[in-house]
Amino acid sequence: MEGAIFSVAEGTVRSLLSKLSSLLSQESWFVRGVHGDIQYIKDELESMNAFLRYLTVLEDHDTQVRIWMKQVREIAYDAEDCIDQFTHHLGESSGIGFLYRLIYILGKLCCRHRIAMQLQELKARAQDVSERRSRYEVMLPKTTLQGAGPRLTRHASRHLDPQLHALFTEEAQLVGLDEPRDKLVRWVMEADPCRRVLAIVGFGGLGKTTLARMVCENPMVKGADFHCCPLFIVSQTFNIRTLFQYMIRELIQRPNKAMAVAGGKHGHTMDGNMDGMERWEVAVLAEKVRQYLLDKRYIVIFDDIWTISAWESIRCALPDNKKGSRVIITTRNEDVANTCCSGPQDQVYKMQRLSDAASRELFFKRIFGSADISSNEELDEVSNSILKKCGGLPLAIVSIGSLVASKTNRTKEEWQKICDNLGSELETNPTLEVAKQVLTLSYNDLPYHLKACFLYLSIFPENYVIRRGPLVRRWIAEGFVNQRHGLSMEEVAESYFDEFVARSIVQPVKIDWSGKVRTCRVHDMMLEVIISKSLEENFASFLCDNGHPLVCHDKIRRLSIHNSHNSVQRTRVSVSHVRSFTMSASVEEVPMFFPQMRLLRVLDLQGSSCLNNSTLNYICKFYQLKYLTLRKTNIGKLPRLIGNLKYLETLDIRATRIKRLPASASNLSCLKHLLVGHKVQLTRTTSVKCFRPDSGLEMTAGVVKNMMALQSLAHIVVKERPAVLSEIGQLQKLQKLNVLFRGVEENWNAFLQSLVKLTGSLRSLSIHILDEKEHSSSLEYLALIAESPPLFIRNFSLKGKLQRLPPWIPSLRNVSRITFRDTGLHAEAIGVLGDLPNLLCLKLYQRSYADDHIFFAHGNFLKLRMLVIDNMENIRNVHFEKGSVPNLEWLTIAFLQEPKDGITGLENLLKLKEIEFFGDIILSMVTKVASCMKAHPNRPRVIGDKWNNVTEYA
Repeated sequence: MEGAIFSVAEGTVRSLLSKLSSLLSQESWFVRGVHGDIQYIKDELESMNAFLRYLTVLEDHDTQVRIWMKQVREIAYDAEDCIDQFTHHLGESSGIGFLYRLIYILGKLCCRHRIAMQLQELKARAQDVSERRSRYEVMLPKTTLQGAGPRLTRHASRHLDPQLHALFTEEAQLVGLDEPRDKLVRWVMEADPCRRVLAIVGFGGLGKTTLARMVCENPMVKGADFHCCPLFIVSQTFNIRTLFQYMIRELIQRPNKAMAVAGGKHGHTMDGNMDGMERWEVAVLAEKVRQYLLDKRYIVIFDDIWTISAWESIRCALPDNKKGSRVIITTRNEDVANTCCSGPQDQVYKMQRLSDAASRELFFKRIFGSADISSNEELDEVSNSILKKCGGLPLAIVSIGSLVASKTNRTKEEWQKICDNLGSELETNPTLEVAKQVLTLSYNDLPYHLKACFLYLSIFPENYVIRRGPLVRRWIAEGFVNQRHGLSMEEVAESYFDEFVARSIVQPVKIDWSGKVRTCRVHDMMLEVIISKSLEENFASFLCDNGHPLVCHDKIRRLSIHNSHNSVQRTRVSVSHVRSFTMSASVEEVPMFFPQMRLLRVLDLQGSSCLNNSTLNYICKFYQLKYLTLRKTNIGKLPRLIGNLKYLETLDIRATRIKRLPASASNLSCLKHLLVGHKVQLTRTTSVKCFRPDSGLEMTAGVVKNMMALQSLAHIVVKERPAVLSEIGQLQKLQKLNVLFRGVEENWNAFLQSLVKLTGSLRSLSIHILDEKEHSSSLEYLALIAESPPLFIRNFSLKGKLQRLPPWIPSLRNVSRITFRDTGLHAEAIGVLGDLPNLLCLKLYQRSYADDHIFFAHGNFLKLRMLVIDNMENIRNVHFEKGSVPNLEWLTIAFLQEPKDGITGLENLLKLKEIEFFGDIILSMVTKVASCMKAHPNRPRVIGDKWNNVTEYA
C-alpha cells in the first residue's frame, strides 16, 4: 500500500516543487517577506521525496513508517494548497484608479499576512515530521542500503499457500471448464516434435491453475509418453535460485513424488551428487535441470508468472529437444503470455468468465451440494444480485457461496445482508480471505507510479463503464502521470491504461477495430478492495446510496457521490480541501457544500440534471480547476467568467445545448482539449454513429488564437468568419481537428493555409461541409495541398461531395481509419484505398459511393479489420474476391433495399467474426447470410437491430 502513498505524494510533491521554484525566482515584494519559509519547505520536501523513493522499494513497513509516509503526503497536499492560493493572489489584477489600487494593496497585505502564518505553520510541521523520522528511527533497512532487489524482503504472508489452489480446484473444476480442458488437451496431444508453450492468461481467481492441472491430469495426457508433469509455483516473490533448487528436488531427488504421470518410467534419476546445492551458482542449477530434461519428453506447469524477466530466466532450463515436450504457464499479464508464446505453434488461451448459468450452478452447488434445487423466487432475486457482484469469477462465487453456506439462517434477509456488506465482509471475514488475497496480489504487483492511478478507479460506482480518454485526462490533471523523454503526458497516461488491461485487473468492455480497449469496468470485488484501500489512505471518500458518508479522515481530498437521495443535502462533511469531485447522474440536487470546494482540480458533473446558473457561476471561482466535464447535461450557456479558469486543460461540453463560447474563453491559455458535439448511435455495437451538425460549437474570431496549448478541437462550426479557420493554423500542438464550415472559396483558402501549417502535428482530421449545393463539389479543393498533405494523420473523415479522391491520398502511409459520407466516390477510389498499407477501418456511409457494385479485389485491403457499408440505395452487389480483405473481422451492412445480386464471397473472408445488419434489412437476406455462415470455418455471429443473434433463423 505504501507504493500508493508515495505515488500520490510524489505527484503532489513534484508539482509543488516546480511551483516553489517558480515563486522563489520572483522579485515581487509579496514574495520577499516569506522567501525563507518557502525555501525551507522546498528543501525539506525534496529530502523527504528522495527518502520516500527508497522506502517504496520495500512493500512491508511497520506502523511508524506508514504513519510518517502519510504525514509527508498530507504536508505536500497542504503546502500545495497554500502555494496555489498564494500564486492566485499574486496574479490578481489591481484594477484602475486610486481607490481600487488602495483596496488592492490592503487586500494584498492581509492576504500576505494570512499566507505567511500558514507557511510558518507548514514549516513547523515539516520540521517536526523531519525530526520524527530520526526520533522514531524511520530508517532504511540495511538490505536496501546495500542494493538488495525490490522483491527480497516481502513478507512470507504475501505468498499464496499452494494448498489453497488444491482446495479451489475441487470446487471450480466441476463447472464451466470441460470445453476449454478438452480444447487444450487436443493441443497438447498434437503430433509436433517441437517444444511448445501454452499460456493460460486471465484475471486472478478465474481458475487458470485449475485448468492447467485438469489438462495434465486428463487420461489422454497421463497415458501419453510424458516423463513428468510437476507444477512449480513462481509467484510475485520470484527467486530464480530458489525455483531451480526446488525443481532439482522435485524432478531429480524426489522423482516418485513429482512424476505422477508416466507409470514406471518416473523412477529414472540422474547420476551426480546434489550435496551443497544451496551454494551452487544459478547457471549450474539451470544446467542440472536442463541436462535432466534433455533426453525426455516432458510436460511441466509454471504457475503464476508475473514478469517477462521471470520467464526468460526459466526458459533457459527448458530444452527444445524435438521430443514433443510441452510447457504450460499461467499468468495474469497478457504481455507475459505473448512473450512466452513467441513460437508459431505456441498458444495463448484467454480464460473467460463463467456464464450466468454456470455461475448459478457453481453457486448453488457450493451452498446446497447440488444445483438441482427447487426454484425459490425470494432467493432467486438476491442470488442474482450476489452473482452480479461475482461477475463470473469462480473464486468469488466459491468464496461467497462458502460464506452463505456458513450461515445458519438461509433467508433472503441474511443473503441480502451479505450482498450489501460485501466490502466489510472482505475486510473481516476469514471465509473470504483467499479471495481478498488473490485480488490484492494484483494490486500489490503494480509499480508505485500505477497504484494511485488504479486507486483512482474507486471513485466510479459499481458496474460503471469507464472511458479511456476522460480517465487518462483526469490522471494528468491529478498529477499522477510522470513525464517520459520523447512522449507526451497523454501518451504516458495511455500506457498506464494499457498496462492495467495487460495485467487483467480491469475488464475490457469495448475494444475498437485497432484492438485498443476504449472502455473498461472494474470487477465488483476488486472495487471493494480498492475502495477499502482508498479510505485507509485518505485517497478518496464517498457518499453512497445509504446516505452515510464513507470518510476516514478530517481532510477529504477526493469526493465521489453515488447517492440519489436527498440525504446528500443533510450530509455534514468538511470539503474545503477537496481536489476532485465526481457527482453521479442520479444525484437530484447539487449539494449545499458545493461552493466550499475552492481548491478543486477535477470536476465531473457528467449527466447531472440538477445544474443551474448559480452552480456554473460557482465553478468559475474554482481557480485551480484543470479538468471540467459538463457532458450530457442540459446546460445551454457557459458563464461569462469561464475565462477565470486560467489553468483549465480539459473542457468537455459534448452532448449539451451550448452553441458558442463567451468572449472570456480566450483567456483559457492552458486549454488542451475542447470537446464539443453530439453523435447519435445507430447500431447496437456502436459501429455506426452519426454526428449531429446542429450540436457543433460556433467559434468567433479571436477566441481560439490564444489557446496555444490546444491538442483537441472538436467539433467547431465556422459559418461566416474565415478568420477563425486562419487562426487554427497557429495552434502548432493541435493533433485532433473536427471542423464544420460552408464550402465557399474564401473559407477554403483560409482552411488550406492552416492545414499546411499543421502538417507536422495533426493526427486526426475531420472535415464536414455544411449546406453543400447539389452540383457543387467543394472538397475538390483538397487537391490544392498536394505538396504539403497531412502525412501523419491516422484518422481521416470527410462529409461532402468529392467524386474523386485527392491525389495525395496514396501518400497517407499512417492512416488507420477512413470515414466518408456524401462523397459520391466511384470504383477507382476503392482500388486506391485498398492499397493503403495500414488501413484497419473503412466506413462508407450514405451516398459516399455512387456506383452500383462494390468489388473487393484480390490483394486489396490487406490489414483491414472493420468494414461498414451504410444505406447505399444504388448498390446491387457487394463482392469479396478470394484473397481480398484477408484480415476482415467485423462487417456492418445497411441497405435501404435488398441488393439485387446480394452479398457474395463471404466465404472468402476467412477471419470474419461478426456480421451486423441494421436498418430496414429484409429477414430473408439476413437468414441467407446466416445460413452461409454456418459453413464458415469461424462460424461468425450474425446480428441485427431486431435480433440478438440471427444465426438461428438459418
